[in-house]
Amino acid sequence: MLVRTLHLAFFVLDAAAFAIPPLPHLNHFLGASQAQKQQQPLHDTLDSWIQREERIALEKLLANVAPGGRNVQGQGVVAGTVVASPSTDEPDYWYQCTSIWTAMACVDADLFAGVRDAAITMNSLVDVYADDPTSYQASHLASILEAYTLLQSDIQHTPNPSGSFHDLSSLGEPKFGVDGKPFTGSWGRPQRDGPALRALTLMHYLREYNASNPTLWTSIEAVDFYEPFYHASMPPNSVIKADLEYVSHYWNESGFDLWEEVEGLHFFTLMVSARSLREGTQVARSFGDHGAADWYEEQAGYIERLLTKFWNANKGHLVETLWSKRTGLDCGLLLGSLHALPSEASQDDAIFPPWSDEILVSLLALSRDQHDRFPINSSPSEDDDGEIEEFAFEGTGIGRYPEDVYDGYGTSNRGGNPWFLCTSSAAEILYRTASHVSTTNLTITPLVLPFYKALLATSSLDVEPGTFGPSDALYHSIIERLKITGDGFLEVVKTHVDAEGSMSEQFDRVTGYMRGARDLTWSYGAFLGAVRARKEVQNS
Repeated sequence: MLVRTLHLAFFVLDAAAFAIPPLPHLNHFLGASQAQKQQQPLHDTLDSWIQREERIALEKLLANVAPGGRNVQGQGVVAGTVVASPSTDEPDYWYQCTSIWTAMACVDADLFAGVRDAAITMNSLVDVYADDPTSYQASHLASILEAYTLLQSDIQHTPNPSGSFHDLSSLGEPKFGVDGKPFTGSWGRPQRDGPALRALTLMHYLREYNASNPTLWTSIEAVDFYEPFYHASMPPNSVIKADLEYVSHYWNESGFDLWEEVEGLHFFTLMVSARSLREGTQVARSFGDHGAADWYEEQAGYIERLLTKFWNANKGHLVETLWSKRTGLDCGLLLGSLHALPSEASQDDAIFPPWSDEILVSLLALSRDQHDRFPINSSPSEDDDGEIEEFAFEGTGIGRYPEDVYDGYGTSNRGGNPWFLCTSSAAEILYRTASHVSTTNLTITPLVLPFYKALLATSSLDVEPGTFGPSDALYHSIIERLKITGDGFLEVVKTHVDAEGSMSEQFDRVTGYMRGARDLTWSYGAFLGAVRARKEVQNS
């Protein structure tokens, strides 16, 4: 049973894997009006808008989380659940409810209590928790994370259409009703990123939970606290152990992508799988589970070698799914890089981190496609002779992938729209690249040269391959342009939210007005991630 206390501790590890320095404290988040007003331009500066929107985004994210969220109270939502959106009409994301409304609340199979969405959202809350673990806010978040852990243990053991717990196949089930029961309708299953993301979130929570009190590991309360998270016994009855066993045995089997549409082997899924096994190796060793640690490490190495196959030299960018008929350009490439980034305490080499050549040129290719694809961004950059002009990389609305036809309500012949979460993720990629470059020298290879040329397209500086440092004007110009262009993407987000700071799933490709599920939890989480990265680069 979990110890219901905020007196946390720090792992005594053989490699100090969980020793993460405390993050700077943030001010307490304030409430925002719940009124939904007509979307209208916001005229304040980006800095002042971000300061206000950060508070609003966290409030609206928490509104979709049980216990305590105002959008889930009295709806039969079990504690520990994340509802991806509270929409009930246009589109209707609550469905198949019995006449006894309070006995069961169901969310549409497109967006509801999904394993992926819940893990990503909870990881955002761990970040906020770590900002000030002694605050009242942290106390509330700890109760949410405790409920999440208990619920996930129950879900892992629940038979469902993906399988049963005896061979762990049940862990590939992507969706459960908000009452904790499995969704049994037709759907794209299994999805193999959920267990990896859940393990990453709970390992992140353990690091931060322990960092605030270094005595728990050796206390009499340690067993009760840690056992639900990780225990070396087999079959694996602790949440993290079960997830790591699933990932390590099923990573090389096909599954559906993060958009729940395409079956195959996917960049996003394998990125978070490899990362979970790398971090899981450290956790297993800290609990004396050395045989498992060796196994996880071995499988992580295999995955990382496979990930090199996702670079398509002919296309000049990474692809989201191997052997797919699509171009491969996909917001999932950005998300995979961000969600697989090693923790600050990790000694592991990052695989395709945000500042890698492959991610940056893939972001450039995706941004150019979306810039020309969506009228709200711009008309195609062509001169009178139809020749493509040099592309100036700047903030633009980013959708899921070029072939997308989902418009927020159904399929559309005109195609999809920009998504808030993808646009914010592009900003985070650039902020994290700026932070990394500012701590080391910058090497411009022929591969990444097009990205930096586009980044500095409006500059008088020549950009050529080479290594540059603090004594070079180009070095400083690139860092500054990375930050400015990251701000450009957040300016796009600022333009399309409504006057109360609400973010839906998408904004219309022509009009710019919000579409799809209202108050999408992941939209707020991605924005908070970008803002956190922005603060880090400002403080570097």
